[in-house]
Amino acid sequence: MNFNNLKRSFENTRYVLAFLIIILTACNIDKPSKPILIPKQIKSIRLIPLGNIDKDILTSTFKQLTKFLPNLEIQPTTNMPSSAYYKPRGRYRADSLIHWLSSKAKPNEIYVGITGYDISTTKGVHEDWGVMGLSYVPGKACVVSYLRLKDKANFYKVVIHEIGHSMGLPHCPNKTCFMRDADGKDTTDEETSFCSNCKKVFNT
Repeated sequence: MNFNNLKRSFENTRYVLAFLIIILTACNIDKPSKPILIPKQIKSIRLIPLGNIDKDILTSTFKQLTKFLPNLEIQPTTNMPSSAYYKPRGRYRADSLIHWLSSKAKPNEIYVGITGYDISTTKGVHEDWGVMGLSYVPGKACVVSYLRLKDKANFYKVVIHEIGHSMGLPHCPNKTCFMRDADGKDTTDEETSFCSNCKKVFNT
């Protein structure tokens, strides 16, 4: 093969590769979200606004969540319980809020408390560690705060992460999955959806 033929062959290969990259990339543009099939034993997921919450954040979060959770219901705003207030740090204990919400939820419901107030829990040697969300795995309730989140448009990702825990999902090693372990950081910009393995829990 002479130099001109080799050059022509290389250019043809380059065009083919470029075409394939365009096709593969286009498949991921504006891909619609698929609703999650909730486990049969969960009849409803109730979103409970807590305290003086930002209405715009509440509305946009609910809109995003309903793309994944078709049986999501939003409840009237309620006051934060004074029993959950941690005066030394001026914030609310997430574990106390979960116990309070769990007492209201029926066996086939999940209560999701969302708030703009700071929340915390005990973590290792830290008696009072600030968090964006907390849930038990599994559990009847979880609580989430948007206070520490950089981009409030990503708040729904934190909420759906805690709902996943309530349904029994552990943390996921997939860095783009909603169930990844944030490890104390805000990683919501990197999260895109549930991975195929985590999504299975919703298909029972």
